[in-house]
Amino acid sequence: MNRRTWIGTYPLPAACCLLLAGCCLLLSGCECCSGWFGGRGGVPHEQRLGPPYDRPFPLGQVTDAHWETQQTNAEAAKFILYDHEFVGDTAKLTPKGEKHLVQIAIRLEHVPFPVVVEQSPDGRYPQLDTERRQAVVRYLSGLGLEGFENRVVVASAFAPGLSAVEGEAAYYSTFSSDFYGGAGRRFGGYGGVFR
Repeated sequence: MNRRTWIGTYPLPAACCLLLAGCCLLLSGCECCSGWFGGRGGVPHEQRLGPPYDRPFPLGQVTDAHWETQQTNAEAAKFILYDHEFVGDTAKLTPKGEKHLVQIAIRLEHVPFPVVVEQSPDGRYPQLDTERRQAVVRYLSGLGLEGFENRVVVASAFAPGLSAVEGEAAYYSTFSSDFYGGAGRRFGGYGGVFR
């Protein structure tokens, strides 16, 4: 008997496989057959998930708070007047420092962040820090803003700066084609060639 005759004569194996697959679906309690053959019947979807405290969080719920905190901290960092925005060891703002302070003044009444004047290293020059704070308050008053002097504070910057060696490594790593070597090493990056 050739193959064609056998398939045409005995279609029973294929029909049995389909019938067996259908029975498995019915007995497993799929949604379309709920209530048949002792399936889950009329049990609501919420009860099948288990108790509320045992369910997984919705997508992003756990991490979203972390990202929002980082975003808020980044916005607050825009209200820091750094040491390099003042001329030398004086309370006079540089042109870029004045531009930055104008940008701060525009947003000041719309946000709750303080205006931070970066403290001198280790607080060595408290008189200079006080003079810089007063200069910032005067500048804001000159722009027509009143009542914000309590929000101008002297404090260290939120993120510490880089040391000279770290800054050099960061600078030369921008020339590098890969993270651990390449042109960065050729130009003396990652600590320099003289160390």
